[in-house]
Amino acid sequence: MLRRLLPFFLLLLMGCIDPVDTDLNTQRKHLVVEGYFTNEAKLNYVRLSYSQPHSSPYNEFEEEAIVTVTSEEGEWHVFSYDKAGYYYPPATGEAVGVPGHTYTLNVTVGDQLYQSEPVVMKAPIAIDSVQFEVSEQTFAFPGDREKVLLPGYSVLVDYSDPAAEKNFLRWSFATQYEVRTQPQDYIDPFTGLPAPKDCCVQCFLEEKLEQLKVIDDRLTNGKQVLRQNVLFMPFEKYLGVKNKLTLYQHSITEDAYNFFRILEQQKVATGTVFDPPPAEVKGNINSVNNANEQVIGFFDVSGVSTKQVTILRSDIDYPFAPFRYPDDCRVMKNTTMVIPEGW
Repeated sequence: MLRRLLPFFLLLLMGCIDPVDTDLNTQRKHLVVEGYFTNEAKLNYVRLSYSQPHSSPYNEFEEEAIVTVTSEEGEWHVFSYDKAGYYYPPATGEAVGVPGHTYTLNVTVGDQLYQSEPVVMKAPIAIDSVQFEVSEQTFAFPGDREKVLLPGYSVLVDYSDPAAEKNFLRWSFATQYEVRTQPQDYIDPFTGLPAPKDCCVQCFLEEKLEQLKVIDDRLTNGKQVLRQNVLFMPFEKYLGVKNKLTLYQHSITEDAYNFFRILEQQKVATGTVFDPPPAEVKGNINSVNNANEQVIGFFDVSGVSTKQVTILRSDIDYPFAPFRYPDDCRVMKNTTMVIPEGW
């Protein structure tokens, strides 16, 4: 009976799905704005790019914009172009926000002006403590297409939620870590024969880890929040020798919470016909000259609290295989042999 009903059921599903007639050649190009402004200078940047047709194999960045962040209280911060669409404030560290002040992002491209809605910087909420718990999760390293089940640490934070107002949080992370590779086991890709290398075994890497995780305090308002899971770090690669992990806890606006929550939901969707339809991701950037122009992106203003922890392989009471990379460690992306300061 099931065999007879299954083709009918599939036909019914197909009949409920309207075909999409998409002309890839007529897709319009839109400015895409990614902006962050906090009370931590190293976290502040703006990235400008353009949405591309699906048929285009290249990213297009805006390299000649005038980018400033201004406040209703009279502040004026200029961001300068670096590379790959990124604009940064001066290295002096003076471009930092003040909780309670109201900030606007201004982007001028040619004779067109784009502005964000004014955003008030929320007061940061302190991280009381950081804990670790062994777990297994599906994970994909940067550059990998598929996730695999790996053992690692779930990173947990404790904090006290203020009772005076609704609060919304997200987290970002920066990590410095050491790897040990096996250049002596290198195999020549053309001959398939062993071709040991003399160097190098020890390297250091820095990465930003973004997870789009956000929460509200609907169930925790005014309470002590314990063991909030904010990050997963696989033992492989990240925790094979030593890792310095910096946690940034962002107090964000309700608009930012809704923006990142929708992005998070769409990221984890399985893509089946039973998934809820994608919600519209509405940003807070507009064209001043043309109200009908669609601008994609968001200017996120947040008050940030910081906590840094050091994790040693020798402190992990869990058996796992050493990181395998049979090559010179300098071949890995963004590596250096220079020992970080204070390592």
